[in-house]
Amino acid sequence: MVFEIAGITASPWLLLGWGALVGLVFSTVGAAGGILASVGMISVFGLGDPNLVKPMAQAMTLVTPLVAVPLYARQCRVVWRLAFLLGAGGVLGALLGSSLSHRLLADMTLFRPVFAVLVFIIAAQLFWQIFRHGANTVQLTRAMRAAESFEGEVRSGADLCEKGVRCVEAGFRRFVFDFGGERFGFNPMLPFLTGLGIAMLSSALGVGGGFLLVPFMSIVMRLPMYIIAGTSALAIAIHSITSISNYVRLGIELDLAMLAFLLTGVVAGSFLGPLVSKHVAENGLRGLLAVILVLIGLRYAGVF
Repeated sequence: MVFEIAGITASPWLLLGWGALVGLVFSTVGAAGGILASVGMISVFGLGDPNLVKPMAQAMTLVTPLVAVPLYARQCRVVWRLAFLLGAGGVLGALLGSSLSHRLLADMTLFRPVFAVLVFIIAAQLFWQIFRHGANTVQLTRAMRAAESFEGEVRSGADLCEKGVRCVEAGFRRFVFDFGGERFGFNPMLPFLTGLGIAMLSSALGVGGGFLLVPFMSIVMRLPMYIIAGTSALAIAIHSITSISNYVRLGIELDLAMLAFLLTGVVAGSFLGPLVSKHVAENGLRGLLAVILVLIGLRYAGVF
């Protein structure tokens, strides 16, 4: 099938399949959806215009939160205040990043090696968390205990909201919530500023930002993976809408026919993610994300 705006010929079934892969991965771990979408459009389908790839890829990552977040919310696995703080910073970052990228970063080749190094570092940190022995930090132990408690609720078939996210304290200087019988807290300025920086980078490259946001929430904030996927997906939706709108305002015309096939696949994959992830062990989710990051890093480094 010929897609005139994109300037390519592609099988609708392949578009559906790749969209399903993006939706499944992104809704399961909350990351790498935009990068997989970009890799698919550039390397699998052969799009040659980076400024078209960027908003198309972000449109794909936008669908997953619309499908997955309500499912995670019913399982009480979304930290709403954290998601909106990340998203609020992301609005400003997305406007800056997409505007600069449209004018100055039409060729993403120079940025791939830089992001490859960053992705490898993040993957190494995740592997270190999985395989290190004697993990005894209070924060990491707390996250593991919360994850184990939630896993117990899943196995027992009990109401997941009994161990789900519950707000304890909400203030300008501190936000505290419970999950899995454990207490977590953070300064609101930390996610706001982080969301701004990640959205600026991700909108400049046309990715969702989950590949940076999820490790930040896991490694820096020390949160359990069970609440990261839904929370990061909502934050990504907020800054993705901003970025796509700005690209369109700057004159980029989306290939809606091609996007329709991709988005249909994404919707199907997004429904599976929340159903699959709650039955996967905590370290299994970390390991899956780390493997995905390694593959992405190799791709950005030009290995394949």
